[in-house]
Amino acid sequence: MSWETLTVGSLRFKKDVKEEEKTKILEDFETELECRIVWNERWKEYEFKDINWSSHVSADKIWKVFKKWRHKLDYFDFSLWYLQESDEQIFYDRESGELRVNLL
Repeated sequence: MSWETLTVGSLRFKKDVKEEEKTKILEDFETELECRIVWNERWKEYEFKDINWSSHVSADKIWKVFKKWRHKLDYFDFSLWYLQESDEQIFYDRESGELRVNLL
């Protein structure tokens, strides 16, 4: 089963982590996050933010990867939102004459 998700987060490695290890760790996280992790030069950390319309991301999967690599990380922040339905909507179809408005 898939669902719509928003994932946001960042991570930093301990100073002694080799580049090959960083690559492997980032690949493991990217696999479970289903998105790319990019380097943010300004904040000197890796970050990710992604809206996925057919997601299989779960906090349990991320927790497993985090526990596996926690000893190599200096900082890790991960948030996951499930996007079931829109909070507000305006829908109009001229052909059918249908108009639906749902505003909070």
